[in-house]
Amino acid sequence: MANSDDQSIKSESTEGNTAVFDKSQIEVDPAIEKRLLRKLDIRLLTFAFFSYFTSNLTRNNMQNAYTNGMDKDVGIDSEAYNWCVTFFFIGYIIPQIPTNMIVARIKPKYFLPTTEIIWGVITCCIAVVKSPGAVWGLRFIMGLAQASFVPSMVFIIGSWYTSSELALRTAVFMAGNQISGAIGGVIAAGINTHLNGASGRASWQWLFIIEGIMSIFVGVWGYYLLPNYPHNTGWVKDELRECAIARLERQGKQIKSEKYTWQTFRNVLATPYAYLLTIDFICINIGNQFILNFSIIVKNLGYSADFANYLIAPIYCFAAITVVILGRVSDYYGERAWIIIIVQIWVSIWYLILFCVKHAHTPFWLVMLSSFAIVNNISMFPILFSFMNEIFALDANTRALAIACINCIGNLVPNFISVGVWKVVDAPDFFLGKVVTFVLSVVSVIITVGLWWCVKHEINLPRKRDQPPIEDVELESDEKK
Repeated sequence: MANSDDQSIKSESTEGNTAVFDKSQIEVDPAIEKRLLRKLDIRLLTFAFFSYFTSNLTRNNMQNAYTNGMDKDVGIDSEAYNWCVTFFFIGYIIPQIPTNMIVARIKPKYFLPTTEIIWGVITCCIAVVKSPGAVWGLRFIMGLAQASFVPSMVFIIGSWYTSSELALRTAVFMAGNQISGAIGGVIAAGINTHLNGASGRASWQWLFIIEGIMSIFVGVWGYYLLPNYPHNTGWVKDELRECAIARLERQGKQIKSEKYTWQTFRNVLATPYAYLLTIDFICINIGNQFILNFSIIVKNLGYSADFANYLIAPIYCFAAITVVILGRVSDYYGERAWIIIIVQIWVSIWYLILFCVKHAHTPFWLVMLSSFAIVNNISMFPILFSFMNEIFALDANTRALAIACINCIGNLVPNFISVGVWKVVDAPDFFLGKVVTFVLSVVSVIITVGLWWCVKHEINLPRKRDQPPIEDVELESDEKK
């Protein structure tokens, strides 16, 4: 086998620059592969899960802080609250594309843990703010720090796992989101009950301090846990490294990033897939707004903030289970598009019910039932990200750029839409928000069908970068030995 540090294994022949693979050319020892997967699952997925857990705690804690008194102490009305959320995502999108392009070329085990430590420190600083403007500024900086995390982790996971493993591992990583939603409410309720007024600080201040410290702790551990890439990770050596590279190259996935060229940008901008995936991402993202506003809805129905925070826990726990199940099913059947289509039809039906029953003045029992049904919408992101990793697998730089662009725009646009249609002042009915979200869920179904059709018929698929023939590559590798 060629030296993996110098030259990726080339196992494919090409026709019109579109790869055709002969898997029999590369063999993988099952025992070595099992050792590799065990090591990756313990280290990579542990860091990924807990980092996403703390990332979402700090990103989404404004809702809990708002219901625990921050609105009165800092003077945050409904419009200012929406801008607290929006300023985070403005910072979130600015560096996302360039940083993910850079992460493909550097060692992420130092970069990503450092960014987590930074957003942990910023979260602690929010505890001492006195005005909405200060919150906006710190949330903007937090967005800058978190910008590269999700697309970079998706890219890294896609650089280690095969298609038959990808959706499940991405689901485990993103289950940190659901668990943070479950525990976040419990943490907020517990802090409000036991720490409100402690050391002269309100419960919402303790919320930011505690969750910021948690992020700093996970960030420090990340320097030990997180790998780089198969060709340059210190704790994946010799036969494990050869196995890691071989099993991915066997699927035609480029591992080692090369220089960015115009072909990288053409692969993203001149093919339909980035556009379709971005629209799908936007529609699916908007579908989470009912869950993100759950505590506010319940509080406005006349229940206490603590009760609302405790109620959200079982909903997100249920989502954490289903996201892993759907990821496993997606890998088992090798299917991405039709799982998204079925779930989006399901979600659209429930939003239709929500705005039709009593003209969106939803009774409490239906709020609870709908929440358990709609929360499964979150499970679509691991499958969607796995789809991205597969569609753009032939070139590492294209994959990094596409994931960043789709995640960037797919998070930015929904937040501007939510400012207009999911206004806090409309709680608890949110009639306009429910109608718009229903329409976008239907759009997601249509877009995903179109995406499936394009992939099935290989319509203008992204191409592998120009490279020397296999014979030349093998000769160069032999000369380097």
